[in-house]
Amino acid sequence: MSSNVAKASVLVEDLRARGFLVFSLPSGIVDKSSFFDAIRSCLPLDPPVVSNRSWDALSDSLWEGLSELAENRIAIVWPTEEVAAAEDMKIAMGVLDQVARLLADPVATVGKPKELVVVRI
Repeated sequence: MSSNVAKASVLVEDLRARGFLVFSLPSGIVDKSSFFDAIRSCLPLDPPVVSNRSWDALSDSLWEGLSELAENRIAIVWPTEEVAAAEDMKIAMGVLDQVARLLADPVATVGKPKELVVVRI
């Protein structure tokens, strides 16, 4: 077991023990296309996102999908890779940060805020 895999396993178990619903993104996220594919493969989206064109559409869909979950504590574990498109990854982190901020906002969530933690390992 590699060091990062072992760290991820321990981290996931710790987050679950603290009451988080944990989503683990697959490895191999190196650009916009692979990020969209990873999100589609393991996170709830509402409505589904079928293309890789719009960061805003992904953000809106992810926010709605996560806001509909019964759980109030959510974690996304993202394995760190060498990236080919660093600018895409900055935008991807911005999308996740924006979704986390909106989920924590009692006004945006109509009094049902959620805690979203994104951890890159």
